[in-house]
Amino acid sequence: MDSGKINNLIKFCLTDLPGRQKEVVEGRYGLNGAAALTLAELGDRYGLTRERVRQIESIALKAIAAKTKSADFSNFLKNVSVVLRGAGGIKREDFLMEEVGGASLTNKVKFLLEVSGQIGRSGESNSLYPFWYLGEGDRKKAESFINNLVKSSNRDNFAAGFSAAAKQAGISEAVARSYASVSKKIALNVYGDLGLSEWEEINPKTSRDWAYLVLRKEKKPMHFTELAEAITRLRNKPTHAPTVHNELIKDDKFVLVGKGTYTLQEFGVNPGTARELIVHYLQKHGPLKANDVVKMVLQERIFKENTVLINLQNRKHFKRLEDGRYTTLA
Repeated sequence: MDSGKINNLIKFCLTDLPGRQKEVVEGRYGLNGAAALTLAELGDRYGLTRERVRQIESIALKAIAAKTKSADFSNFLKNVSVVLRGAGGIKREDFLMEEVGGASLTNKVKFLLEVSGQIGRSGESNSLYPFWYLGEGDRKKAESFINNLVKSSNRDNFAAGFSAAAKQAGISEAVARSYASVSKKIALNVYGDLGLSEWEEINPKTSRDWAYLVLRKEKKPMHFTELAEAITRLRNKPTHAPTVHNELIKDDKFVLVGKGTYTLQEFGVNPGTARELIVHYLQKHGPLKANDVVKMVLQERIFKENTVLINLQNRKHFKRLEDGRYTTLA
């Protein structure tokens, strides 16, 4: 929206107000470029009681309200309504402010919306960011969608659950995303994936969380130094390789698949040494040829082929049958 038109509307609203009334409104809503002030702060500035400042503000706002019937003001509200309708009738406050006038005009846009009294605002709570809405029906529909989504969320397939929740609510996925952005319980991670903010892959805090996120997203084994470099890029903050390595060692969900190289156990990778993996496959499949054992082990580990063969020839644990297959002595 044209910033010049917004500034002209502010000027139009304040025109004809007595000096003190204009100063109080400008100070209360931060219309002069400074931060908005409390009644007490304005009282201290002008040597007035808090109640007297409130009275001056009230008188000024009544005079301004009479000007909201103008054609320019009506056009402003229509433009904001179009933005809100495109988002399903509600929009998170910071996103709405950015789209309507840009961050620099946030205080002015909020002021114009408040004095109009035609568009609702819900303040910040423990679970929701502040947002603006066209009607109670829109607000209730958004909050119902958010509650249902949070309750039914599945971290293994959040995207499918999100689509299903949007379909059930009868809204597009674009509107569903607008609704979801209002909730503090739902967030986007650095890869742009939606999920619950309590999940470590959505809102990582420790180096271990970040390592989990990177491995889960990349879906491939990574050396701890490579992981540290990736985390540093994503966080835009130095992350030291030894710190990452120490975190990986402590947690069973990370599996060492080679010298300093890790993957996630949730990918179906079996933990253990080369010998333990050989035992696992021989017990699972029965006697196997050496090349079959090597193939299976190397699918999960970054070992040299000789490492597997040397372990397989250990007569304390494995036996070579007459047909050349190997079996376990365990």
